[in-house]
Amino acid sequence: MKKLLPVLVLCLSGFVSNAQRDKVYSSLEEALLNPSEVYILSLNNQKLSQVPDQITRFTNLASLELAGNKLTSIPESILELKNLKEINLSNNRFNTIPETVTHMVSLTELDMSGNNFKFIPAAITNLVNLEQLYLNNNKLSSLPDISKLSKLSELYLYGNLLSTIPESISKLSNLTEIGLGGNLLSSLPESMSGLTKLKYLALPYNRFTVLPGCITKLSNLIVLDLNENKLSVLPESLGNLVKLEELYLESNKLAALPGSIIKLTKLTLINLNKNYPLKLSPAIKDFIADKKI
Repeated sequence: MKKLLPVLVLCLSGFVSNAQRDKVYSSLEEALLNPSEVYILSLNNQKLSQVPDQITRFTNLASLELAGNKLTSIPESILELKNLKEINLSNNRFNTIPETVTHMVSLTELDMSGNNFKFIPAAITNLVNLEQLYLNNNKLSSLPDISKLSKLSELYLYGNLLSTIPESISKLSNLTEIGLGGNLLSSLPESMSGLTKLKYLALPYNRFTVLPGCITKLSNLIVLDLNENKLSVLPESLGNLVKLEELYLESNKLAALPGSIIKLTKLTLINLNKNYPLKLSPAIKDFIADKKI
């Protein structure tokens, strides 16, 4: 038994250490009592108009949440936080992505949703370690070439003013999720067919009248959301999406579904609400009978 004690102590020590790393501090005062033990700091919705100077004391800080404040800038001193991997600056008052942020090259996750910027600075490509980028609900009308962000796996751009997507998006070969709902899109670049790891594609509330051909070549797609568009017909090539599990088609103008849909043997959910006058063959009715919502 004595031989087991050191192992047990070591395991408990590791458990405490991990628990400490997972603790979320939401009070700056509490966090400052033991700054070296703070890994996650959440200062959301605290009416901050500037980032507190004391932030730099949290030398082990990995995640910083500053959502729902009144911030318009980020001080250069934040670059002293060499271990910072995630920063949430959503729902503030930024007119662009701050230059300071574009120098935070260790970031793996950046959320600047719900701000007020109309363009993305080219310097964002400095963030070569980014894996998640959330820019929902801004006023973006175009995207720069972000192909240098090669580690990006999630890209969310809901609620902007995008009418086109650049061909260069195809170079983001590690993308698994793309959210483009609530924009002005009526087409997608054919190059997107090269996103072979893509599993989730959300395009609701856009202006598609036909399904872009590139979509039916995304053979690993699991979820496809096309709610609230203007689709009147779907191609037979839809049957190529053999891994598809969820298909959302609510509020379009579909009169029928392609016969190839029965090839989607992994499909567990399909939303066909508010499509008039949709008429389904007996075979398709049987196929989707237990899948409809």
